[in-house]
Amino acid sequence: MASTWLDLDVPPSRLRLEPTLMSGMSFRWARRTGDDGGVTYIGVLGRHIFEVKEDESTAYFRMHTSADAKLARALLAEHLSLDRGAEPSAWPDPPAQFLRAAAAQPGVRVLTIPHLEALVTFVGSANNNIARNMQMVAALAAAFPANSLGRDLYGAEHFAFPSAADLRALSEATLWELGWGYRAPRIFTLARQLAERGDEAFLDGLALDDEESARAALLELCGVGRKVADCILLMSYAYDGCVPVDTHCFQLAQAWLCPSVRGKSLTAANYQTIVDRFHQIFGDGMAGWAFMTLFCAAPLANGLRGAKAAAEETAVVEEAAPTEKPKRKPPKRRAEAASPPPSKARRGRKKVDDDDDPPTQPVEAPATP
Repeated sequence: MASTWLDLDVPPSRLRLEPTLMSGMSFRWARRTGDDGGVTYIGVLGRHIFEVKEDESTAYFRMHTSADAKLARALLAEHLSLDRGAEPSAWPDPPAQFLRAAAAQPGVRVLTIPHLEALVTFVGSANNNIARNMQMVAALAAAFPANSLGRDLYGAEHFAFPSAADLRALSEATLWELGWGYRAPRIFTLARQLAERGDEAFLDGLALDDEESARAALLELCGVGRKVADCILLMSYAYDGCVPVDTHCFQLAQAWLCPSVRGKSLTAANYQTIVDRFHQIFGDGMAGWAFMTLFCAAPLANGLRGAKAAAEETAVVEEAAPTEKPKRKPPKRRAEAASPPPSKARRGRKKVDDDDDPPTQPVEAPATP
């Protein structure tokens, strides 16, 4: 039995649910049609099932598990980072491209995700899209029936995210069967690396480190490259200046932020150049929030009026370097095998950019059986 709807009392300028919950920061929310015919979102935080919706003035939530209303509100507010972050008005003289993006898609927030969940789900996001990663994460959680939280009002069963000990109980073959593909050996190895370091206590301890030390510790883990590490630091450890440079960020940078990287590949040096440029424009402390606004709103802002037009806006364009001839396109990836290959497990290579494919529309929650 679901609880009554409660007002989060947060205006649209500070929170809109679709870009915040469905843009690839968390993979634990699903969009569906609510019992009133409107759009709602259902997700799991800790051991609780939440449903959230919004109207033109605020957002609301209710519980599908038993929980104290005050504690539930605090848990959801923490996840939505309502006590931190920056709105577009926080920057005194933002670029015109950013203002267009913020106007096209207001209310983008950077989520706060539990450390282990962030680590595993962002490792899964490499060379992936949002919809598929949602399916992978749901299958992983459902592999542990003891973690069932029951069913929501619409009949769908939900599960708490597995613990580090749970993950170690899965064989590599089982991870393949759960749809993790070539990432299966990465998760298998990662679970054992965590055991060597102290499991969740190790990840919790990184919150006490400075940003560089925490990043270095994450980069030692299987499947974690610079982009994945920066996603984790921004969306789990509240390092709000972190800018994860993925394909979409690289395209934005090439279009109008850093003309000097046009026609170039995403090397470690170019990655850092883009991060430095974000910090120069938006400040060291909140550049990650500016990036997420651009990431979520760029499609709605029609590519920020196109690469050519954006590049000609001198407000933020650096001194342009001579352009290079574009490199030849790499060959298409082969489709992932449906089952693990007979060769031994591949260990995740350290990469500058464990990038994802362009996001696709997330799948909706399954209909009531």
